[in-house]
Amino acid sequence: MKKTLSRTIPILIMFFLILTLVACGTAQPAQSEGPKNQETQGTQETASEPITIKVGVPTAPPALPVLHMIETKALGENVNIELSIWDEPETLIAMVQDGEHALFAFPLTVVSKLYNKGLDVRLMNVNTWGVTYFLTSDPDLKEWQDLKGKTVYVPLQSSPPDALTQYFLHEAGLEVGKDLEIIYASTPEIATLLASGKAAYATLIEPQVTRALLANPQLRVAFSFEEEWQRVTATETKIPNAGFGTTQKFIDAHPELTAQFQEAYAQSTQWANEHPEQMGELAEKYLGLKKELVAKALPSMGLTFQSAQDSKTELKMFYELLRDFEPSMIGGKVADDGLYYDGK
Repeated sequence: MKKTLSRTIPILIMFFLILTLVACGTAQPAQSEGPKNQETQGTQETASEPITIKVGVPTAPPALPVLHMIETKALGENVNIELSIWDEPETLIAMVQDGEHALFAFPLTVVSKLYNKGLDVRLMNVNTWGVTYFLTSDPDLKEWQDLKGKTVYVPLQSSPPDALTQYFLHEAGLEVGKDLEIIYASTPEIATLLASGKAAYATLIEPQVTRALLANPQLRVAFSFEEEWQRVTATETKIPNAGFGTTQKFIDAHPELTAQFQEAYAQSTQWANEHPEQMGELAEKYLGLKKELVAKALPSMGLTFQSAQDSKTELKMFYELLRDFEPSMIGGKVADDGLYYDGK
């Protein structure tokens, strides 16, 4: 039987007013030496008057480049990025539907499901790869089959970590609800349960993996989802996990700003990987995450920018695998090319 520990996160209700934007051209992503230099790279689009765009993010890797964009005013002095935090897919879906948010960090299963259901969503990029691990304090756990009769904690119901956990269990001949129990909780909750010893088996993503491992020396990584993915697919491809997206309505109304966000996000992703300590400071400032934790976890976060168009091979392999396993996880079918933002 599946349970949910917490499913209510306050939804911040605000509005944004989009005014006329002047396109001053864009620059190709380039290496940054730090926040001050990042501000001066490329030609920025400037708004004639101050505007605000609301961006929905989790306290997870996809949010990190956005923090650098806020700090450096990467979209220009007059464009304010306002964060709305979501901690589970239901809150994210509400943001998509409220008409007040412009851009979103999407679990890739969720964006596919919404698109296939007819909602106005477009995937701009994939920014988080791998990043998921199975942790345990049980020294006898060697294979997925060893989880028979156990209780497993999983974050973000219907997200890639959930979908892949269920897929790997299925491959091992285990049926959720019959052979083992899954309990859903937020990533911070699961990290706390693991750290305290109240949970012995859990799927978790960075940086909470590092947090749990540092807090409880009995814990270890039993399975890397990246390695398990490559095993079951017989490839060396990476697991696409999350990406940034928007709506076609926003793209049509503000094509220059959308393209500028994509470019700035790519630059800030590179900066985050090159400056882990400074990135940790921003994560603590804006998200309340411990700066030392983020800096230590960054190398294993799988934070790599790739446009949605350039990620089609990996995405379609991912979606096809889940379609063949449980179509409802991606909205019943592999999404057509209309899902992918083409930069126009």
